Amino acid sequence: MSHPLSLRRQLSAVLCGGFCGTVTRYWLSQVIQAHLGKGWPYDIFLINMTGALLLAFITTLADATFLIGPTRRLFINVGFLGAYTTFSSLALGDVQLAIGGHWLSASSYLLISPVVGILAVLCGNALGQWVLDRRKAFVLAKSLAQQSNLPSSLWLEEPEFRIDVQDALLLDGENNESEVHSPR
Repeated sequence: MSHPLSLRRQLSAVLCGGFCGTVTRYWLSQVIQAHLGKGWPYDIFLINMTGALLLAFITTLADATFLIGPTRRLFINVGFLGAYTTFSSLALGDVQLAIGGHWLSASSYLLISPVVGILAVLCGNALGQWVLDRRKAFVLAKSLAQQSNLPSSLWLEEPEFRIDVQDALLLDGENNESEVHSPR
């Protein structure tokens, strides 16, 4: 039975994910600028493209309810990736190039970003589908091996994967059907 997530759980997931995404973006931006310079917005470009890839990958797994439950999806997709990637940074980088008189760089950045972003989303989706297909193939092979009464040493044990609607995390003040919290 599916239980809706409490508002407190939703906000906590988004807040924590957003904090982590912001810190990651800042740190990664510093590292990229140190290695590639500030002449072109490499940092914004690379961060946004990896974010697009990750967003598509995570969404594909979450839609199949494979390893990504609702709280984790809010934490990663809305919180972390929402803070990690932003359109406003793309626009700022492009305007700064144009104001600096770098029209060719500004034009290339403006044209390349959406094209590569769409390709990153397609790659993330394909990667997610590949993971799901591998899992299906493993489950089918295991089922066939068990039906054929083959010795268990001929097939690998499946790792323990489970999706818990509550993401195996209860916040203080929340309870589930199998657990009763006593008042403090």
